[in-house]
Amino acid sequence: MGLSDKLVDSRDVLRAVMEVRRLGSGRVLRELETLEVDLAEFLMEELGNVHRQLLDLRVKPKVVRRLIRRVESLAVVLVTALRLAQLRLWRQDAANTPLAEIDPTLSEGTKSSDADDDQGQGCGPPSNDEP
Repeated sequence: MGLSDKLVDSRDVLRAVMEVRRLGSGRVLRELETLEVDLAEFLMEELGNVHRQLLDLRVKPKVVRRLIRRVESLAVVLVTALRLAQLRLWRQDAANTPLAEIDPTLSEGTKSSDADDDQGQGCGPPSNDEP
């Protein structure tokens, strides 16, 4: 195996899987569409292309729908895991800096990597309305 920047760890992947299972890939994809318009648009266009190609191959529509849901879920989990990992790293970098003094929630994520799970935070930015 080659060198890696180790941005995403297994906890990020598991958190992403849990989030997508809890909310559904469609909802997470809609949230992603508001945050990363171009990325979500590309993903949806490619899913549509794969859908059409499978139907052109005379694959049964029920099988096509099941496969598209699996591929959509896979892609959404991967993007969500990357977003969660980046947020975790930003919080780690912000800990014990003047930025963390301005927004104490930034250093909360470094105390316990499960802190975000308790806050019910998705793949979006942290909200300021939390206690």
